[in-house]
Amino acid sequence: MVCNLTIGRRQYASVEEQVQGILASVGDRERELLALASADTEVYGAVRDAFRLPRESDEEKAARQAAIEAAMHPATEVPVRTAESARAVLELCVPAAETTNTSTLSDVAVATHLVLAATRAGADQARLNIASLKDEAFAADMRGRVERALQGTEQTATQALAAVQARAQG
Repeated sequence: MVCNLTIGRRQYASVEEQVQGILASVGDRERELLALASADTEVYGAVRDAFRLPRESDEEKAARQAAIEAAMHPATEVPVRTAESARAVLELCVPAAETTNTSTLSDVAVATHLVLAATRAGADQARLNIASLKDEAFAADMRGRVERALQGTEQTATQALAAVQARAQG
């Protein structure tokens, strides 16, 4: 909405190409995040099903543990990807705050807060899942991706919000 209320307006002609790029990137990330929300439901179902497996005999216990570990891999990767994708949207908030229609600055501020929260939420979910993993190589990869997704998010959000305030005040 923020970009659409900027594109085509004479006073924003000098940034129209940049805003069109922001809009295209946001659209790509929106589709990705919606797909990840659906995927999260699916992978959680697999984890739930694995935990419901019988565990009476040693063989059943071993099969159940293997099924849980196998299900936890995608159940960990989905929130990691969510954090990464939300982080990418957060990065777009800075140029949006600096260039888009000033009448939409409050929407840019809200978007900044929401995608920062989504980045943190994905990271927190992933970290909780990582703690239960037995596959150390996979866990280490996921930890690294989480840390990279979170790195600098506070500064990016602060930068976007400062640009919002600066433009709002004139």
